[in-house]
Amino acid sequence: MTDSSALPTDAAAPSSPLIVVGVRPDGHGSHPALTWAAERARATGADLKLVSVVDPKAHAPESRDAHAIAPLESLAQPLRDEGLAVTVEVADGAHVDRALPDAATDAALLVIGTDHVPGTRRERGHLSRHLVSHADCSVAVVPDLDEAQRREGVVVGVDGSDVSHRALAFAADEAARLRETLTIVSTWMPVPVSLDVNMTYDPMPYDLQAPTEAFAQTAVDEARTRHPDLDVRTRVAEGDAAIAITDASTSARLTVVGTHGRSGLARLLLGSTSTAVLENATAVTVAVR
Repeated sequence: MTDSSALPTDAAAPSSPLIVVGVRPDGHGSHPALTWAAERARATGADLKLVSVVDPKAHAPESRDAHAIAPLESLAQPLRDEGLAVTVEVADGAHVDRALPDAATDAALLVIGTDHVPGTRRERGHLSRHLVSHADCSVAVVPDLDEAQRREGVVVGVDGSDVSHRALAFAADEAARLRETLTIVSTWMPVPVSLDVNMTYDPMPYDLQAPTEAFAQTAVDEARTRHPDLDVRTRVAEGDAAIAITDASTSARLTVVGTHGRSGLARLLLGSTSTAVLENATAVTVAVR
């Protein structure tokens, strides 16, 4: 069951893309996500929907107005006053990682803030990891960042998969829109070479630096096909992809990764690279589906 407060019914099926923002009823960690989503809506013409998830066992229907709907309205009204199309929704659900994606089935992007609450034992990235595995749309995770820190550039990790191409396209479009440099990160791991039929291995691994650099250049060409004037750089190194992407994102304006699988087991097994980047996000991070 869902309660919603919206704009007039003739705007109930907007043609504009929709951005859904997850807002905690207590407001914790939601401000950066809402600020980022509103800025994106202004720039792209998207509509906003602010959603809070309330456990029906914890709050009777008559108490939800004060607990969730009124706070959502207080956040939505100033955005409406400046001309943005904003709706609010309170979704019933004991599990946020299921209820929030259900509320975003028609969205182009689901945006959430930090999911770590000081004083609790829940690890950082717990909610974002589960949301990405269940959502049908791309998910943006907006951590609490030092507003005084200068941030520039868009970072994207690529590995040649289909979803990697979609992540690259999203990152290139964002870099062009924001007039930022795009940095393409690609990594390789040593491959031990078998010496004989007994399957013993050469302790000297096969070096994949050159072919990985060549692969990264194809990604550069792909990005420039979309945006010929885009400033694109590469970062190729031996080692763990998640570490390389996180290191490259320390002062980035935006980080983009792909997430594999849309159904069944593949959907639940979020790639280890995406998981690690989300859990250690040092910038606004979008997991592209």
